[in-house]
Amino acid sequence: MEKPDFSWENLKVGMIIGERNIILTQDSLSNYCDALGLQETIYSTDSPYENAIAPSMIFVNDLLAIYDENFKRFGTIHAALSYDFYAPIFLNKTYHQKVTVSELYIKRQKGWIVSELLVSNEEEKNVVRSLHTSVLSLTREHQSS
Repeated sequence: MEKPDFSWENLKVGMIIGERNIILTQDSLSNYCDALGLQETIYSTDSPYENAIAPSMIFVNDLLAIYDENFKRFGTIHAALSYDFYAPIFLNKTYHQKVTVSELYIKRQKGWIVSELLVSNEEEKNVVRSLHTSVLSLTREHQSS
């Protein structure tokens, strides 16, 4: 199946962009820490919890990755990002990720989209909520609205 274009006309408030389950592995943690130059042991061997944890921002790129899995997307202009953290993120656990369009509006003749990433744990409790705001080009029809 061909992916739809990532365009204003193909988006609706409340629309679920995509969902997936992921397992955070030791490799996930190692790759993240290596990329950012972080000391991995503070999350694994020196964790204050019974189990190894992951950095709270480990899901930072997943919202756009889910968009890319479901749309032909040629970038957007990033405008804002916010996070709420509710619980530790443990390694070797499965997490459910869901991306939803939470707002669409026009400002300064540009389309603005606010997307929500909700990440829940195996107990179906939210561990992370992220809101990502991007600027999206409008068609001529919408520019005059």
